[in-house]
Amino acid sequence: MNPEPVTMKDDHSHPSAGSEEGLRNLLARLEHQSLQPDFQIQRQLALSHALQPYLNPLTVPPLAPLPEEGDLAMWFLYADYYPTDGHASLIEQVRDLVTEHVPQEERVWLDSLRHSYMDLLEMQDISFENESVHARLQSLGDQQIFEVLLPATPVPYKVGHVLLTRLLRGLSNTLLPAPPLVLSSSMGKAVLECTNEMRREIEIGTGNFALSEWAEFAKSYGYMMIWSVAKLRRGAWAVVDSHIDYQNTQGETFLYAIALYEHHDFRALADGLHGFEQFTPVQGKDAKPAPSISGTDTVSWVWLPPQEQTGAKTSPVARLTLTPTQLFVETDSADRLDTVKHQLAATFGFSLHFKGETTSSPQHMTPEVDLLSDSYIAPPTVVPQEEEQQILASLLETAYLEWAETPSPLLKGQSPRHYCAEQQDTKEVAAIIDQMEQHDLGRRRTGQPAYDYNILRGHIGL
Repeated sequence: MNPEPVTMKDDHSHPSAGSEEGLRNLLARLEHQSLQPDFQIQRQLALSHALQPYLNPLTVPPLAPLPEEGDLAMWFLYADYYPTDGHASLIEQVRDLVTEHVPQEERVWLDSLRHSYMDLLEMQDISFENESVHARLQSLGDQQIFEVLLPATPVPYKVGHVLLTRLLRGLSNTLLPAPPLVLSSSMGKAVLECTNEMRREIEIGTGNFALSEWAEFAKSYGYMMIWSVAKLRRGAWAVVDSHIDYQNTQGETFLYAIALYEHHDFRALADGLHGFEQFTPVQGKDAKPAPSISGTDTVSWVWLPPQEQTGAKTSPVARLTLTPTQLFVETDSADRLDTVKHQLAATFGFSLHFKGETTSSPQHMTPEVDLLSDSYIAPPTVVPQEEEQQILASLLETAYLEWAETPSPLLKGQSPRHYCAEQQDTKEVAAIIDQMEQHDLGRRRTGQPAYDYNILRGHIGL
């Protein structure tokens, strides 16, 4: 009959060196046993099960388990995993070894390890004695209180932190066998909530309501706390990634979500765009274009974020550029581009003809998520000019080659290729392409054209 788990006695004496050495030797023995040829498949099954959310090759971005999660997976293998092929568990194998001697200093840890389980423990208090760190921890799962000797960790312990770890109890001291995964209070409670959702699903699916006892659940399904951490890390990453501050080489907001339209009524569009309250005309451009519009006129508007009290200069988060035949919409996110597109559709309807867009964010490193922070902010990502040119070139190449085969309002509803063939005249189409080349988006943004318009001319047959 298994003894009930016990809490640590009020004895803060450090375990003897022999005891800790015995634990280390026991772990080495369990590791050696798990690597035996007839157990290696079970080892792989156990570790892949504990770290399942990290092993799907289709997840984007691919996240790697944290070192502490790797340790927890190993402890799951040693203490919680029951093989599926009839083998005894690793602890049972070591306990029943007859081919070699297992010293008593190792055997004393077997029961403590066998009854241990993963837990989420909130730091209630912390004290320091003779280079040792003692803490009072409370389980978030069942509110048990533990007096614990903490191992050294590069993360400073603070009251309120939540530790995802495993306690070894039943000896003179309750201790953590390895550095815990330290979480902020809100992250720790989110892990508990996520784990409890999976716990309820298991109870309903299996009818095993004994899992309402936290220790029972954590012993059998403690690996789900690792799953919850992975899920929340990925969710936090998505939040961080969606709010990355992309900047160009001048330190301005990088406008990577771009849409391109074609039109045939410059005057009406210019008047309508002046009514977009969030946009203001670019300095140096006419607020109201003259009645006579030449083929080189353009009008631009920018959407500026609220200016900070510091008075620092802000860069646009969106820009509209109207040329005699096209409208460029440049924004800092796919969501903002969608907002502007809906406003354009509601205002102009079929007066604007959509030609293409790009909303893929620039290349960037997967941002690290600080599990001790309640807010996640990634450092700015500077987009080099070469990548900016590639983004623009890809958009313009796709849009303009499709334009050659698409009915155009500038050509009486005919495609440029068909218009040239039917009219036996290429001058009007050539003039439109010349105008596109003059107002090339890359030339305006980087000083160099982003597209070779001779490709378009050759495609149409000019």
